[in-house]
Amino acid sequence: MMEWLHDIETSASFWTSLNAFFGAVLGASFYVLVKTQPYLATRSYDPKYNASYISRFFTGVIGGLILSIALGPFISGKLGTQLDQSLSPGVIALLGGFSARAVELILQRLVEVLMAAVRGDGSEDAKARLAAASAAKDNAVKKSLDAVIDAHLNGAPPAKVKALLDSLRDEVSQPTKF
Repeated sequence: MMEWLHDIETSASFWTSLNAFFGAVLGASFYVLVKTQPYLATRSYDPKYNASYISRFFTGVIGGLILSIALGPFISGKLGTQLDQSLSPGVIALLGGFSARAVELILQRLVEVLMAAVRGDGSEDAKARLAAASAAKDNAVKKSLDAVIDAHLNGAPPAKVKALLDSLRDEVSQPTKF
């Protein structure tokens, strides 16, 4: 009855992918069971959340496959190439299936890095804004200092000179806004 199975030649990548798939299913299943167990134990399970658990299961399976197939070679390469130092695709998929949120965060971070590479990091724009803000502050301080000097040279009352000096001090102590 199963003779046809022996006649099929399959590649190693098929078995690796199958291993990853079942690892992801196992990880996602374990996550859902761990999350539902307290509700089942206290007999407070509400079937209206079934869709949420099913959705989380499929998210876990997809996350496990993504982690195993797309990021697995990178992860295994960082751990080492010897047999006792690497993780199989099934184990990596199991981890991804259990922690789909972590896979989402990894992918989000990769997207941010890619966007920064395409757009640039914005440092030139920030430098230009800082230079403009610094020049504006320098100009404002210069005007305040000129007002103090003019008031002193024109014989302004000491109270007015003090008020202008206080204004200058406030201008200098303000952080540069850009």
